[in-house]
Amino acid sequence: MRLEFTKQTMREALKRADGLCEGLIASGDRCNGALTIGKYHFDHVIPAAIGGDNSLTNCAVLCLPCHLEKTTKRDIPIIAKSKRVSDLHLGIKLKKRRPMPGSKASGLKKRMNGTIERRT
Repeated sequence: MRLEFTKQTMREALKRADGLCEGLIASGDRCNGALTIGKYHFDHVIPAAIGGDNSLTNCAVLCLPCHLEKTTKRDIPIIAKSKRVSDLHLGIKLKKRRPMPGSKASGLKKRMNGTIERRT
């Protein structure tokens, strides 16, 4: 289930941001880009998918480029890795599929004359 910020939290986050982006750039400094109406997003600092909540401390107001960069470069890989680690811990695996016919894994070998024999 997707967790959304309340209107009150969004108001307080905008007031705290004071019209400037709260995103961090690669050097670790704050972006400080101007926030214009309709050109910013409210972002979970710690993604909700890995335990982030909807509190004001977990809410950041980001300009669109910062939000896109944070989501694609940091959040999505972290969420995917946490799912893989969780699945590994729980013993969840994909069902083994049949090997491709004629491959070494199939156990059969096709000779040049058209006969088929078992691999040894």
